[in-house]
Amino acid sequence: MEVEENRQGLRRGKSLREQVYKRLKDNILTGVLEAQTRLVEEKIAAQLGTSRTPVREAIQKLEKEGLIYKLPKGGFAVRSITEEDLEEVFEIRSMLEGYAGYLATLRITDEELSILEEIVRRGEERLEKGDLEALVPLNTEFHERLYKASKSRILCSLINDLRDFIYRFRVIIFKYPNLAEISLRDHREMIELMRLKKGKKVEALIKKHILRGKKLIKEKIREEGKIKGNGS
Repeated sequence: MEVEENRQGLRRGKSLREQVYKRLKDNILTGVLEAQTRLVEEKIAAQLGTSRTPVREAIQKLEKEGLIYKLPKGGFAVRSITEEDLEEVFEIRSMLEGYAGYLATLRITDEELSILEEIVRRGEERLEKGDLEALVPLNTEFHERLYKASKSRILCSLINDLRDFIYRFRVIIFKYPNLAEISLRDHREMIELMRLKKGKKVEALIKKHILRGKKLIKEKIREEGKIKGNGS
C-alpha cells in the first residue's frame, strides 16, 4: 500500500517534517498504510515531492510512538495490532473511560447532553446511508466530549495518551455495519442514563461497551489474519 497522495502537495511555510509526519501517521491510523507495510524513504519522498530528510525525521518520530518498528535488515514497517495491544488498551480504557462517564454524569450540563445527542443522531443518519467512513470522526467526537464533560483535566490527559491506539481500533469497528449499530445504540443508552443521573450505571455500561468492542475487534482482525501475536 502506497502513501496516500495529496494532489495539492505539501504546503509551503510549514515544517516539512511535521507535514510528512502527519501524513504518514494519518495513513497508518486510518489503515491506508496497512500492518507490515514497509516504509521506503526514497519512495515516500518522491511521492510527497520532498527530500529524504523530513521523511527520515518523521519515521524516527513514528518509531518512538510505537506505530512502526525497525526491520532486522534495515528500514521500517507499520506495526501490527497484537492481542497484547488489545488486552492492555481496552482494559485501561474501560477503567479510565468508565470513571470519566461516572464523573460526567454528575457534572454534565444540559447543553453538553444535547451536543452528545446530536452527534449520535448524525451517526445514525450516516449509518442509515451506509457512510461508515464518516462514523469514525463522529465516534471520536462523542467520546472526547464525554471525557471533557467529566471536568477532570488529569483524567482527560490520561485518556488522550491512548488516542492513537484507540483511533486504529475505531477504524476497524466502523468497517462493519453491525458493530457500528451496536456502538451507536450504546451511546444512545449512555445519554439516557446520564439524563437520569445514574452515574454507576453509566460507568458499568461504558465498561461493558468497551470490553464488548475488544471481543468483536479481536474476532474481526483474527478473521482477516491481522493479529500476528509477536508485535511485528
